[in-house]
Amino acid sequence: MFRDFPELKPSKGKFRIMGIEKSEIQGEGHWVVEDFDNCDVAIRKAREMTRNASQDATVPSEATVFYVYDENGTYLGGDMSDKE
Repeated sequence: MFRDFPELKPSKGKFRIMGIEKSEIQGEGHWVVEDFDNCDVAIRKAREMTRNASQDATVPSEATVFYVYDENGTYLGGDMSDKE
């Protein structure tokens, strides 16, 4: 992700929640939500946000999702299907 969008990369040692609008064209429809010092806290928050967005969506499969990434652009969690 950060290869294509380096401006989205969190600071060293931070964990970033990204909002991703699933119905948007690839490369658009994503934004920075918040950075965290603690990975577990960020993942719990992202799962909560994803769960809430899914419950509020007219079409749950197209709901906004919130994912956590580290400074290298590695996906760390956020899906409701991730083990909690």
